Amino acid sequence: MAQQWPGRSTRDRAVHTYLKARVLPQGQAAAPAAPCTLLLGPRGSGKTTLLEALAGSSALLPMAHLDLARFAQSDKQPVDVLHEVAFTLQARRADPPQLTFHGCELTRKALTVPVDHMGREDARRAMAEALAIPLGKRLATAIEVGQIAGPLVGLPPLATAVLQLIPLAERTRAWGRMQTALGTRTSLTSTVSALDKLVAVSSDYHVTERGAQGRAEREIFDTFLTDLVRAYEGKEWAARCLLLLDNVDNPLGRRFLALLDAARTPHPGDPLVVIAATGSYPGAAPQPGPAALGLWPPGEPFAPEPLESGHVLGRLRNLTRAEVQEQAAEVVGAVPAPTGPPALGAVGVSWLGWIVHELTHGHPAATSHVLAELLDGSPTTPWDERLRRVLEPGPHSGQLLDRLLPLGLSHELRRILKQASACPDLAESLVSDGMPEGAAGPPAGLFEFCSDPLRTLHIDTGEERRDGGPGVPHPVLRRLLLGGLADPAAEHTRRRAAACARGDRLAEAYHALALGELPFAAAHLDDTFGSGDVRDWCAALCRLRRAPLPAPREADEHRPWLRYESLVRHLDDDSVGPRLRTITRLLAASWISPEPPEDPATDLVRDPYGDPLADPYAELYPEINARFNTLAAAHTGDVVWVATLLQKALQYSKEPWT
Repeated sequence: MAQQWPGRSTRDRAVHTYLKARVLPQGQAAAPAAPCTLLLGPRGSGKTTLLEALAGSSALLPMAHLDLARFAQSDKQPVDVLHEVAFTLQARRADPPQLTFHGCELTRKALTVPVDHMGREDARRAMAEALAIPLGKRLATAIEVGQIAGPLVGLPPLATAVLQLIPLAERTRAWGRMQTALGTRTSLTSTVSALDKLVAVSSDYHVTERGAQGRAEREIFDTFLTDLVRAYEGKEWAARCLLLLDNVDNPLGRRFLALLDAARTPHPGDPLVVIAATGSYPGAAPQPGPAALGLWPPGEPFAPEPLESGHVLGRLRNLTRAEVQEQAAEVVGAVPAPTGPPALGAVGVSWLGWIVHELTHGHPAATSHVLAELLDGSPTTPWDERLRRVLEPGPHSGQLLDRLLPLGLSHELRRILKQASACPDLAESLVSDGMPEGAAGPPAGLFEFCSDPLRTLHIDTGEERRDGGPGVPHPVLRRLLLGGLADPAAEHTRRRAAACARGDRLAEAYHALALGELPFAAAHLDDTFGSGDVRDWCAALCRLRRAPLPAPREADEHRPWLRYESLVRHLDDDSVGPRLRTITRLLAASWISPEPPEDPATDLVRDPYGDPLADPYAELYPEINARFNTLAAAHTGDVVWVATLLQKALQYSKEPWT
């Protein structure tokens, strides 16, 4: 089922709408075809599956769909990719125009002829033999070749068409008159025939002289574009030609696009639409901050932004909650009714869509992984238990982590990232007092990883107070890294000591809570209650409740009320004051429960991490609501504090999936 989801979300349909507007027949009100549309997204953002969906929906178009990573692994060159494009377009036999790349095919054959060290006559002879043309008709050979590859010697399409309509003897004289009238084009060499031109192209392509191969590549790409433009002449009613390229962020991809751009410059409005997927920022785009180039807000059409290179760039966004819910509905429908969400009835789809989105924040690969794994569970297994198993440490979650981390990541850097995941921000966690004792310094590639939002899979809504800096990893990536920690307690203990040494009380309380030391964290909140700005106090509460929950020690701790009562058992001692008792209960319940609707005034703490699985049905929401009300009614007389605390209570007044 997961394989059917790409291409069907609102996000993917928006990209399809953008593409459709550019491949419409040119006689209609088609949008202008940009030189190249770059689809930018980190690993797992659905670039490959989206291109596959676009290819499937464009099956009736003249279309080529290539993975440049495969060509790069085979040590291919840009010309090899171009020949594959031409072959694919010509072989599809789509609706008119029928594409024939005679000139491109001629150059492909010419490159197979080793003419580097031959004299001119021998080279012409070898080229003629390779093209399977009788040797006794050299002049005719040049003319016949010229009819197909007129652009190679600068002949306009009309001139080569005329040559095909007159007898050979007349063609011989016409050929000479045309060359005299038109002159020779300054290019690779000053040849006077198409055959000589092919010899020159082949020679230049295979020599090591500086720049020679580049000149030959430019000629070959120009021939391809000329063939394509000629095929569309007088056919404005025809749909444009589509080229889908995956994984262009490698030297081969960058070189191919550069050559294609150069060839397209003399052909404004050519019929080629190019969509290319990349997992890294193009050279013309600076490394962005939170307000990144090409940001695509939910609810808006896909509208890529122009780059200095002439390309346009659009970033693939994560799936919205509504889009995840559409996929969750199929999962609920495929699972027998007895295992549906307990006591949720008709809102089961809303609940599942909400909790999966809370886990994955709409990351396409993670969402697909979670939903597919849910389908594989036993029919008798409750939904909440299935969800806990999906991302708990093990082979399946390890495979997902491999899918999200960059290729070729060193074992050392991977180990350091797991340790760093104990803090919300990978970059901040790796300052000197956060490094393991005796470490010589950060490993190679660490700064590059933490400063690149595409590597951290950073959530980018355009609001830095919500998302944090580039070093704040995507919550699902952080969750998987945390699951790989061999000894989470040791890591939090070390970082708690470092926070204490630098006088950061909030960070110290954060790591203490992650160690299960609820009284220490609650005491910090109690010490600061009633003084200063109430919004700062509520923000500190928000920061603390997003600390990672320790793994349950007993099976019953998966039941939220039992876990809650276990955490606050020390309050049975009457020595704990009423206010501290209320704050402790508030912190414990909100730490276990899923995040409520966000309050921009207090909840934007640069940390989007949250764990909805400890209390998947929000059973503790009434308790949290009651504790906020108690604080407002009994423990403060400040009007501003009362109003804010009552507003916080309202956040927990209804189920989060409604």
